[in-house]
Amino acid sequence: MKSQFLVGIILLLLSQFSLAAEDYPQVMAQVISKGDVLAQEYQPENALRFGSGFSDLYFGGFEGEGLEFAVGQADAEKMVAIELSFSQLINAAVSGQPTIKVQGLWQDLRLKLDSAPMIAGEVATYAELFIQSLLILLREGVEALLVIAALIAYLRKAGAADRIPLIWAGAGSAIIASFLTAWLFQSLLKNSGSSREFIEGFSLLVAAVLLSYMSVWLFARREMQQWQGFIHNKMGQALDQKRLSAIVVVSFFAVYREGAETILFYQVLYSDTVSRIEPILLGAAAAALALVFIYVAIFLLSLKLPLKQFFSGTAALLFALSVIFVGKAALELQVAGFISATAISYVPFISWLGLFPTVESVGLQLLFILIPIMGLIVQKKLTFKAPVAVS
Repeated sequence: MKSQFLVGIILLLLSQFSLAAEDYPQVMAQVISKGDVLAQEYQPENALRFGSGFSDLYFGGFEGEGLEFAVGQADAEKMVAIELSFSQLINAAVSGQPTIKVQGLWQDLRLKLDSAPMIAGEVATYAELFIQSLLILLREGVEALLVIAALIAYLRKAGAADRIPLIWAGAGSAIIASFLTAWLFQSLLKNSGSSREFIEGFSLLVAAVLLSYMSVWLFARREMQQWQGFIHNKMGQALDQKRLSAIVVVSFFAVYREGAETILFYQVLYSDTVSRIEPILLGAAAAALALVFIYVAIFLLSLKLPLKQFFSGTAALLFALSVIFVGKAALELQVAGFISATAISYVPFISWLGLFPTVESVGLQLLFILIPIMGLIVQKKLTFKAPVAVS
């Protein structure tokens, strides 16, 4: 499993970065104070100025001073809720919405900031550091692992096990790209947090598109005779280049989409506890071991499933992940300011499903649900004709 390699490289290179330890409650108080001033002085006719002010409050304050990490490690759900509120506030200010609306959005966000739980920082105990380190890698790694395990199981079932190293090559390339991106953010783009959110959102969007495409393709070939016909037709080339390339790209973006953020989170944790690296090492190692067990469990389960059930289950998993990914992509792009954030009150907030109460996020998810279904209907009407095996 490549997760041990990721842990080792992360902890080896942490010393190359320098982040000052912060008193998180004090920083949060400063962010709230600055937000109060911006909200009180807000004028719709100066939309650009105040939009930039609230944007700087997020990228330079909440994210730039480590509060995203501090809150996210204590309660990931509340961190995502704060991100969503920031995106709605920034969008309202930039578009020159009425004062009462912008101030109302700020008061809602202020309550979330004021009540947000945060990790203990420098006074964290050994056990707290261990758990924080474990959660960083485990939380960010599970979704990527699900994608990679599904792709590997698929290649084995397709009789193309010799192509599995290409998946690991895609994942390994993503790890390298993640370190380069983290270095770029830390060294060259310190005041450009929106670039980080855009890269994360774009990566999620690409992964979602490819996962949706592959789920439809797999589901259409779930019948035994159709799959056997496909294997007979394609065994000479194992897999056609188009789909093989898609698999490699998916494995890359599945890892890369959160890779840089994972490294940056480890930087913050390490910088606050330089004298106590052991619990961080142990926590990361425990997370890597847990990911190995998850991978093995998925692999063993896939071996026991009949072909039809295996491909139906894999298609359903990839389809579900594509819908989740596109919802999260919308949130990242909203925070970065690349798409608007129009709130809708009747949609629940369920971050692990990528479900966020904005028109844009829900609309994209509905699109990703409907297009594959329509594609399958069209494909069924055209009738898939399996090649006849030559005896």
